[in-house]
Amino acid sequence: MAEMTRRTLFKGAAALGAAAMLGGCTPQGGLKEADKKEGGKAAGQDAGTVEVKHAWCKMCGPARTHCSTLCTVTDGRWTNVEGNPEAGNNYGRGSRTLCAKGNSAMHTVYTPERLLYPMKRTGEKGEGKFEQITWDEALDTIAAKLKEQKEQYGAESYGVLSPQFYSVLGSLGRRFLNVHGSPNYLHSAICNSQRMFSRLVTIGGPEHAKATDTAPGQLGKTKLLVVWGYNSDNSAVNQGNPNGRLNAQEKGMQVIDIRPMQEGLGSHADHWVPIIPGTDGALAMAILNTIIGQDLYDHDFVANWCSGFDELAEHMKQYTPEWASPITGVPVEKINELATLMGTVKPMGINIGNGIGDQSVDSHWTVATCCLIEAITGNLGVAGGGGAGMIMPEPLIKTKGIDLLSDRLPASEEDTKNGWMAGVAKLVAPETPRWFQNMKTQESGPTSAYNKGLQSILSEKPYPLRFVFAQSTNPISGTRQPKTIEKALKKLDFYVVMDVAWNSSCDYADIVLPATTQYESADQFSTKNMPAGTFIGINQVISEPPGETRSDWQYYLDLAVKMGYGDDFWGGDIDKMLSEQLDGSGVTLEELREKGYVFKERTDGAKPTEPEYQTYEKMFASLPGGKVQCVNEWIGGKPNATDSGTLEKLPVYKGAPESLDGTPNLVAEYPLVISDVHAYRLCNHSYYHDVPYLRELQPEPWVKINPATAKQYGIADGDWMTITSPHGNIKMVARYFEAIAPNVLMTKRGWWEPCEELGLPGYGTLDGGSEVNVLYDDTIENYDHFTSSMAKQTLVKIAKG
Repeated sequence: MAEMTRRTLFKGAAALGAAAMLGGCTPQGGLKEADKKEGGKAAGQDAGTVEVKHAWCKMCGPARTHCSTLCTVTDGRWTNVEGNPEAGNNYGRGSRTLCAKGNSAMHTVYTPERLLYPMKRTGEKGEGKFEQITWDEALDTIAAKLKEQKEQYGAESYGVLSPQFYSVLGSLGRRFLNVHGSPNYLHSAICNSQRMFSRLVTIGGPEHAKATDTAPGQLGKTKLLVVWGYNSDNSAVNQGNPNGRLNAQEKGMQVIDIRPMQEGLGSHADHWVPIIPGTDGALAMAILNTIIGQDLYDHDFVANWCSGFDELAEHMKQYTPEWASPITGVPVEKINELATLMGTVKPMGINIGNGIGDQSVDSHWTVATCCLIEAITGNLGVAGGGGAGMIMPEPLIKTKGIDLLSDRLPASEEDTKNGWMAGVAKLVAPETPRWFQNMKTQESGPTSAYNKGLQSILSEKPYPLRFVFAQSTNPISGTRQPKTIEKALKKLDFYVVMDVAWNSSCDYADIVLPATTQYESADQFSTKNMPAGTFIGINQVISEPPGETRSDWQYYLDLAVKMGYGDDFWGGDIDKMLSEQLDGSGVTLEELREKGYVFKERTDGAKPTEPEYQTYEKMFASLPGGKVQCVNEWIGGKPNATDSGTLEKLPVYKGAPESLDGTPNLVAEYPLVISDVHAYRLCNHSYYHDVPYLRELQPEPWVKINPATAKQYGIADGDWMTITSPHGNIKMVARYFEAIAPNVLMTKRGWWEPCEELGLPGYGTLDGGSEVNVLYDDTIENYDHFTSSMAKQTLVKIAKG
């Protein structure tokens, strides 16, 4: 077969995309309400040409099931999309809203960048030369390599990259790992899990997914909401949070919004606190210091439900507002004001976001300190305080999850000797300490850290990964320091990518596989339980799969058969897998696929009920002594995640690897701080810059800068500028933004995708490109020692051009 570049393979996809755009993927302004009628036909339309089908929106991440949508298909082409009013999206039943991403979903099906056929590399890694192959050849090659490496290096030499919560990988992918014998589920360490770990060991909870929460379960009863590094106006636009927050504010709730840039809901806050990125731990410690020092804590709660409070109080004396102010950029008087509000206004809840919970080297102790603030002020387990959500009636449609076959993952002698969960001893780069990982503390089993695991390829410590599978993730943009990742991918024995469109890591792959979007396969369903009843919906086929694309779900079944694992994977039959999950639900797969969704109305009069409040004996049962860990006896003095030392038992502050206060020797050359938003409303992390409706709203890679700062460097609004850190340099377009501190820049990661329809390019991911991760430190010793969180802050200098 003739050798070709990836661009040659995309020509067919470009023609497909052009036809679709000309066919009229109309913007939402032109939509009519498309009521679902019997047979899936839209009301008032020619029944032979128009259908309305159901799909879960994928625009917040692959295989997500947050928002149910109704998709209008005209003459076989997807033309309109709107929220499903029966599914309880956003503010509840009746809502037809979608966010900007959801309204643009059609473009992901018709993008010219679609991968259409399996390909294998024919040139050097990074050269981008591939040839088309069949699925059989691709799967045979992958299976042969897995078997060969398992025999030569052990099953643990295989690892899979988990960029964010991804239900394909968390279910079938984990099941495959367990059957194959590898524990190396490489989790991003940029995720809610990091916050769950810290909450679990500080304020308890029966298991990972049910860690005691500081966020209010009944927002309508909250008097003070502290929004700390929490970005729901970008990450959960159509999932009810912004709507609920504004409604609560209308009823008198006060809001403290702590983040470097006042954007979106930040403009509605009573107090916006423009903190220097990466210093939230210092602010939290100063607030805790003040609450204790000014006697604003709940004495009864502390006396009965806190362990080690006196030792904590003595330890916190060093972290005064005067100490924290020059570090954080927050005035002393403002810190005192915040502490007074948090110590006196009740009930209070704290929304702990990604910005502080998993994207700094102090993430664990920052989250733990916020938990201690919520606890000692008596705000846990009370109406309007942390947790204590209303209890929903039992779901009327009950389905089963996919059995992960966790007992199939073999335990090593070291696992048995230490009493560890099976597989933990062979983790290549434990995300949390080996001794800590068990089925109660973990989401679905043992985990290594994504970035640290990839770095093992270079260091070969404790051993190198030999085979890495990247599914719907681009490691050259999805983690810190792409230059290191590029070196690792070049050295890696075997790298396989499966994605909807070409990503910049594909150039280094041995095999590239074309995935369907979830609008092109009917392989996933999900349920929503609500006061009015229970909703279940499945992805219907909105658009026929282009080329030889195949669903991510089906890939695992097909590979399992090739590996000889077919008996554990329904013989490769996805209908059997789905039917097993639906068994006993009262809904058949045939019915669900035909209708798209079913809503079972609640007729017994059952309604949400108040929970039991202040059930502290139950809430803290998993903690040492059954009490809040003011001095952490669960983790303190035990080995850290890299086995290089022990964990602290009391809060400590390190600060970012490069910071204004911590590395004064760098400040003269690099006087500014840069960070990036975790989620953004016009993309999903680094994906969807190829979507015209979204890209036209952010055509170039942007960095937000205070106008006064920009003018000092002769940089006008819209000028290209060079940003240089001690680790690398990038180019971005200046966007004037007044609601940001003069010494802080804020941007977003990604930008590798071109948008052909608008004639806009993709940008490089290494030096001289526009990937902010190039600027950040990737020294493993600097990562959070408990959760493996990495800094997304550094010092930079800027120049025009």
